Amino acid sequence: MVRLIGLEDLLDGYKVYLEDSFRKELIRKAVEQTDGLVKLSKSVGVDWSSLCKIRRGYRILKGKQSIYFVKIGLLKKLLKLTQSSIRETEKHVTGIAYSKHMVKVKLPIIASTELASLVGHAIGDGHASTERFKYINKSKELTSEVKQFTKEIFGIDGRDFIYKDCFGIEYPGIVGRLLSLIGVPLGRKVIQEIKISEWIKSGSKEIKSAFIRALFDDEGSFVLGKHQKFISISMYKRKELVGSHLEFLEELRGILIELGIRPSKISFKKDWKDTKEFGFRIYSKQSLMSFYTHVGFTHKIKNHELSYYIENYNNLKL
Repeated sequence: MVRLIGLEDLLDGYKVYLEDSFRKELIRKAVEQTDGLVKLSKSVGVDWSSLCKIRRGYRILKGKQSIYFVKIGLLKKLLKLTQSSIRETEKHVTGIAYSKHMVKVKLPIIASTELASLVGHAIGDGHASTERFKYINKSKELTSEVKQFTKEIFGIDGRDFIYKDCFGIEYPGIVGRLLSLIGVPLGRKVIQEIKISEWIKSGSKEIKSAFIRALFDDEGSFVLGKHQKFISISMYKRKELVGSHLEFLEELRGILIELGIRPSKISFKKDWKDTKEFGFRIYSKQSLMSFYTHVGFTHKIKNHELSYYIENYNNLKL
């Protein structure tokens, strides 16, 4: 089990919701340790009425009941005061919030094929920021995959929308913030360095394949021409970041090689405004078969074309 996000990784601004029995016991121990609620209030720098709301687990605001979260800074003070284990505590977290938005997630968040796929899509056609995480693609099955994995990992539903001829899904900023903790860049990808997270590079073949599949679903293509058959991938980057971009593509090639797939060397494609496009291709029959077997596409059209090529290889003119 590879831990990616634990309670210790959440910085100021995050809030958590704890199971009732654990939360009440934690406050009881802290009150006992400081000899009273008022003294505890002074010790941790929080109004005693707020501590009562935390113990109760909810507050009444404008006649409505809403759950009451514990700020991560306060929680860490309470854990230190009561000498409670942070690793044991995270087992009792049922939700994480930032600003007004909450995700129902169990800690720790661990490495998985679903999360690797979500990272691949975020680097591909996704966009993560502190305000939102959104994904836009012409393929409904890819948008559905992002929705499914986001729901499974973060326990949250997104807002569906249509953008031109594409399907879109949008989530609040807390999803973008949490994705950034596991290696997803925040903001415009074309103007910043992107690195493949170590947990993916050193992960299982299944994790590597899931990441590659998602990225190629978004940024790759399969060309089934009369004279050439190949899978290609290319991405743009600001000219001053070309060096780091080439390193990213080399890391991508390295993962493919580990999966038994031999890509071409990286080549320059074209200039566009203040960016440059670089990419590589996968040509040989053996590598295309390995890609089909070990990676494949979730994108129906791409996978159908690659499947057709593999199944009818001997009948096609090369």
